[in-house]
Amino acid sequence: MRIVLQKSFLLAVILLSNASGAANASLSSAYAPELNRGQLIAAARAGGDYLIRMQRRDGSFHYYYDPAQDRFESRRYNIVRHAGTALSLLDLYAATRDGRYLESSRRAITFLKTRLKSVRSGEAAYVLDYDGKAKLGANGLALAALAKQIELDRKTADRKSAARLANLILAMQRRDGSFESRYRLRTGDPEGIASLYYPGEAILGLILFYRSNGDKRLLDCARRGADYLIESQRMLGALPPDAWLMQALEALYNIGREKKYAEHSIALAEAMIADQYSESDPAGYSGGFGPGPPRATPAAARAEGLVAAYRVARSTGDSRAAKIAGSLKACASFQLAQQFSVRNSTSLPNPRRAAGGFREGLTSMKIRIDFVQHNISSLVGIAKALY
Repeated sequence: MRIVLQKSFLLAVILLSNASGAANASLSSAYAPELNRGQLIAAARAGGDYLIRMQRRDGSFHYYYDPAQDRFESRRYNIVRHAGTALSLLDLYAATRDGRYLESSRRAITFLKTRLKSVRSGEAAYVLDYDGKAKLGANGLALAALAKQIELDRKTADRKSAARLANLILAMQRRDGSFESRYRLRTGDPEGIASLYYPGEAILGLILFYRSNGDKRLLDCARRGADYLIESQRMLGALPPDAWLMQALEALYNIGREKKYAEHSIALAEAMIADQYSESDPAGYSGGFGPGPPRATPAAARAEGLVAAYRVARSTGDSRAAKIAGSLKACASFQLAQQFSVRNSTSLPNPRRAAGGFREGLTSMKIRIDFVQHNISSLVGIAKALY
C-alpha cells in the first residue's frame, strides 16, 4: 500500500510540474503581452463549460475534482460556494447571452432553493448549509443570485424567495450596523467565528435586490452595514482583502454618489495591490497575491473587488485608476496560467474532464467549484472594464 501511495504522489508531483511549466511558459510568452477581451471571455466560457460538465441532474455540482487522479473527492458540500457558482453562471450569461449558462444557473438555483428553510413567522427564510449552520454569507449570496436572476431571467425568477432571504438579513443586523454571522437555529446557540466576507456578501445581495424592487429598507440596511464596516476597517492596522465589500461599495456609490464609498473602495484596492507579486518575484508568482505561494481563488476574488474599485476610480476621475488597471492585467495573466487547457493538460489522465477548470494554485492541481466561480466572474469583469 505504501508503494502505491508513493507512486500516486510521485505521479501527481510530475503532472503538477508539467502543468506548471506549461502554464508559466504561456504566462511569459502569450498571456502577458497579448491580453484582449476575446481571450478573457473565452477563458471564462471554458470555465462555464467545465461547470456545466460538472453539474449533476439535481442542479448541484461535483464539488471537488482531482485531475491528477481523475477522481471526484468526497468532501462536504458547501452551499455558500454553490450560491456563488450560480451567480457566476449568470455573470457569464450576461456577458455572452449563451443560453447554456442560463439553463445551468436555473438548475443551480433550483437546487439552492431546496436548502431554504422558513423561520417561524414564515415571512423570512435562511439557507441551511450542510454543516447544519445558517450563515449570513449563504443568505447574502443566495439573495444576490436570485436578484441577478430577476434582472436577467424574469420568467423563472422567484421574487418571493428573494424577499424572504432579504427579510432574514434585515433581522440579523444589529443596532450599530454590524450583522450576526449566523442565524441561530436554537436558543443558546453560539454565534461562531465571524467571516470577513459574510457582511459584504449580505450587503451586495440587499443592494442587488433593492434595484429590482425599490424597498428602501434594503438600501438603509445596506448603508448602515457598509458604514459600520468602513469605520471598523479604518481602525485596523491594515485594510483586509474584502472584495465582496468592494463590490457592494461600488453598487452603493452608483446609487447615491456618496464619496465615502468610492474612497474606501479605492483604499481597499491599494491595500490589495501592496500584496501583489511582480515580475521580480519567483517564476509563476507575478500577478498573484501573497503571503506564500499565490493561489488562483484569492487572486480571482481580489480581482472581482479590484474591477469594482477600478470602475469607481474611473467614474470619479481618480488617478489611481491606472494603477488598478495595471494590477488587473497582471492578475488576469496569473489567472489564465492556472486554467487547464489542451496545451497544458496532455499529461493528465482525463484532459477533457479537466479542461476549463482552474487549479488551486502553483502547489495543487485540484479544482473546486469556487475556484472556477471566482475566475469566471473576475475575467468577465476585467474583459468588460478594460477591453
